[in-house]
Amino acid sequence: MAEERRVVTILFADVAGSTALGDSLDPEDVRILLRRYFDLAREAVTEHGGILEKFIGDAVVAVFGFPQTHDDDPQRALAAALALRDRVRADRGLGDRLPIRLGINTGEVVATRESATGDFPLSGDAVNVAARLQQATEPWGILCGERTVASVRSGFEFGSVVAVDARGKAQPIRALPLLGRLARLPVASRTPLIGRDADLQQLELVARRALHEQRPFLVSIIAPAGVGKTRLLEEFLERLPTIEPRTTVAVAQCLPYGQRLTYWPLRSVLYRLIGVPDDARPQTVRHAIRVWLEGSGLEAMDREVELLAATVGAGETEVSDRSALLAAWRTFFEIAARRAPLVLVFEDLHWSSDSLLDLFEFVMQPRGDLPLLMIALTRPELLDRRPAWGGGRRSYVSISLEPLTDRETAQLIDQLLEGCSPELVDRIVRRAEGNPFFAGELIRSVADRAGADQLPDTVQATVLARLDLLAPEERRITQLGSVFGRAFRPPGLLALEPTLQDVDQVIDRLVDKDLLRPTGTDVFAFRHILIREVAYQTLTRSERGRLHAAAAAWLEGLAGDREDALAELIAYHYREAAVIASAQRPGELETAMVRKRAVEWLTRATEVAAAAAASVEGSRHLRSAIELAEESRLPDLYQRLGEIGESSDFAVPAYQMALRLCREQGRPPEQELAIMVGLLAIYTRSQGSVADRLSHAAMKEFRQQARTLAADVTDERILARYLASDGFYPFWLLGAGTAPSAADIAAATASAEKARSIAQKLDDPNIESMALDALSSNAQIAGDWARSRAYARRRVAFQERLSMVEKIDAHSMVAWSSALLGDLEEAERVSASGLAQVQPGQVPAWTLHLVAWRIYVLTLLGRWDEALAMGERARQLWLESGKPSAGYAVRGFMAAIDVARARGDEQLADVYRELLRTIIMAFPQDSPFRRWLGYGESDPLPIEEALKGVPIETTGLIERIERGLNLLIDAGRLPSIERLNEILERSQQGKFRPLEAQARRGLGVARRDLDMLSASLAMWEEFGALPYAARVRCERALLTGDHTELEAGLAVLERLGDRVQLGRYERLAVG
Repeated sequence: MAEERRVVTILFADVAGSTALGDSLDPEDVRILLRRYFDLAREAVTEHGGILEKFIGDAVVAVFGFPQTHDDDPQRALAAALALRDRVRADRGLGDRLPIRLGINTGEVVATRESATGDFPLSGDAVNVAARLQQATEPWGILCGERTVASVRSGFEFGSVVAVDARGKAQPIRALPLLGRLARLPVASRTPLIGRDADLQQLELVARRALHEQRPFLVSIIAPAGVGKTRLLEEFLERLPTIEPRTTVAVAQCLPYGQRLTYWPLRSVLYRLIGVPDDARPQTVRHAIRVWLEGSGLEAMDREVELLAATVGAGETEVSDRSALLAAWRTFFEIAARRAPLVLVFEDLHWSSDSLLDLFEFVMQPRGDLPLLMIALTRPELLDRRPAWGGGRRSYVSISLEPLTDRETAQLIDQLLEGCSPELVDRIVRRAEGNPFFAGELIRSVADRAGADQLPDTVQATVLARLDLLAPEERRITQLGSVFGRAFRPPGLLALEPTLQDVDQVIDRLVDKDLLRPTGTDVFAFRHILIREVAYQTLTRSERGRLHAAAAAWLEGLAGDREDALAELIAYHYREAAVIASAQRPGELETAMVRKRAVEWLTRATEVAAAAAASVEGSRHLRSAIELAEESRLPDLYQRLGEIGESSDFAVPAYQMALRLCREQGRPPEQELAIMVGLLAIYTRSQGSVADRLSHAAMKEFRQQARTLAADVTDERILARYLASDGFYPFWLLGAGTAPSAADIAAATASAEKARSIAQKLDDPNIESMALDALSSNAQIAGDWARSRAYARRRVAFQERLSMVEKIDAHSMVAWSSALLGDLEEAERVSASGLAQVQPGQVPAWTLHLVAWRIYVLTLLGRWDEALAMGERARQLWLESGKPSAGYAVRGFMAAIDVARARGDEQLADVYRELLRTIIMAFPQDSPFRRWLGYGESDPLPIEEALKGVPIETTGLIERIERGLNLLIDAGRLPSIERLNEILERSQQGKFRPLEAQARRGLGVARRDLDMLSASLAMWEEFGALPYAARVRCERALLTGDHTELEAGLAVLERLGDRVQLGRYERLAVG
């Protein structure tokens, strides 16, 4: 017997007071009455298209929606219930003696389609709820579940909602009483394109510009499912040869589970352009890429071949430089477009992985004039993931398809359904609601059912109605194909079910019925994704698990030396199978085997993703593996999760779990130290991202444990990382509110120097960069910021050999030192240079650090539009990183608040204030970050208090003190002269020149000291800090009465849009 998952409507009816009836009547008389009642029930149910599932004593159980879906099954159940009640009540033999009550509920059940007895057994909570509703109503009453009522748009009248207590239910069931009621036509085989003339013309116009004028264009066609994206594309591609006959079209199709398949859709594009079949072996793919690239003039052809091959799992080496990978694909598409006009289509882009979206955003900005058109078909949910999709780019067009008008829908119906009555047209128009796919399916449903009177209400139900009318072998093909996604190959179907007969002929019939379409040699796709989704939903979970396992095994057998290319796809199928098996058969040997295979392939998929620098997808695979793995595998999996985790909020728990399990399982000291080093680097070097800091005692114990382990470890790479991480200990002390001693700094410097020496010996540039960063940190703490910057500059000097994390961090450290030293030109230049090398989606948490410094610098320079643009980028990076405890970004958001408030944009300021508050509140009460809670609010009192208590010698607070001091001076709420003198003295000692200029400004205003203001002005002008030079000019003019200087200062503020200070100085001048 074949089981299916179905959404059905259950009608449950029984006789109220049947026990008393048995007491008063002879059993034979009762039997006669019940037989009459059952006959009436059978008539009422069958007339409305339902099936009598069974009789239980005096109860009747009927099902609507199985084995045949009628799309309006809830309405049919309600109508049958009214008919049954009215007929029993009107029957002279039953009405006075057999009062019945009825319950109706809609929900998901597991049903058996085939049965030798003709029965259709059902199981599921929906059946139980229907029985509970029937028991809760009064004689002659009909009580309906909320889902049933919600499925019925009109035609019935209901009473008020009642709450029904049911045994076993945590919450009462909400229900409504039902009060009462308020010929075969020929159909076209393909839905014509109606109401899309303007959209099609726009596509054709863009194509001409892109392909004839060699202006690369991106077109996003955005619409919900069924509105006509695919149909519009089909029509455009049919007309494309008349626009440019030499055009090559390559299609990348994203799968419903695409977020688990990093770059899978690119395989079809690559293979199409280089001319190899889908099952090509890796060496064949690499050879074909090389042959295809010959004559292209590429200097680093070997590197290009390996990058392209690695992306689709056909490479021989790992790729850690994601920017190089993205650049390789852009080069590949540029070469293809130079050879022949190229149209790239990305279907269902909303299902793609984040890494594929990043790649697509990068390659859609090609260099030079090329005949290249890129088309993305996507649902609106893509904009939830990427709100700025396509924005700010030249040659970008977004086409949002709207539902058809009623007139256009009627025109579509007239073309599809000849001889259709106006009444039927009107009813289809009302039900279709402008969705052309829905309208087409409604029409086909009407035609298939020879003009059935009732019409379906939902697209899903309409599709299911069509599938139910298929022959069993046709229906089975749709179910099996749905396991593979949108597209499948016949051999895959046979792998899932070897007993299938005449597969090719059955597929041809499904193509003729417009349910499938051929998309390549031996490949077929569902005409619409909803067809696939509905077919898949009919499979029971147990069958899904079995079929996914079979699909994985089949792909595994095909893989050969293409395992990397298929790893993520195989991992997906094994994971689905393992999750279902674990839930349904947790203790069986077969389940254990499937889980083991799932973990193996998910681990492999992690490395494939990591090799393509896709850490987000790699982390996702690892988390899935962890859920399924045996305990013996967990230390390694958690360690790897910590290593590739983008944010400390995720990496720290992963490392901590790995460490605990490593110790419990007695793993070797090398692994334990490697894990501890990962943690130590986060605790010390990345402490600004750690909200839950270790106490002094805990850190002392942790370092001692690591030191003890290091004494027994001979692996120099692990030792070098340990020494470099421990070299940041003074930085950790400072963050903990403790001034490091000279001995602490000397020991840490020696540790970092030793790490650097080992790294140079091993020729490991990333460990060398980490060691230089520790040396830079210790130079900062020692007060030598120039030397600190020199170390950071050394890192930038060999950036080409660095990982993206080290590269971005090196730029951040130069920007940091230069900003505090007043070299705003270098800080701006270096931050821009670093960000130019980051591709979308790369190391967002580390990029956020650099962006935060750039916002600060742009704010000082008066490039406020750019500062706010960077503020939005910072906000997006914070969201991308999973909303981490980004204390390192506080400075940037403080500066963004300053700009928004200065311009009087309180709404934008609120956005950044709330974000800043969220970050700061993640840190404990005694954290230095907590001092800045309330920054930028209308009342500056919290910042007054912060500046009173903040230790000025604390390295990480200099720029925050400068921002806080500026806020108070702007508000006319100056700190005490004593405090201002302290700040001035410390800023001079550390050569923190913007802070010194701000302190001089504050003292000049507080003491009405013209010389102090003049010194401040000279410094701001030297930095090129226009907003603050303008402020000081106004403040000097207010002392001297120099109207010309006042006007000069006000003119700058007006140009900047600094409405707040402009108004303030104007008021002071008048006063």
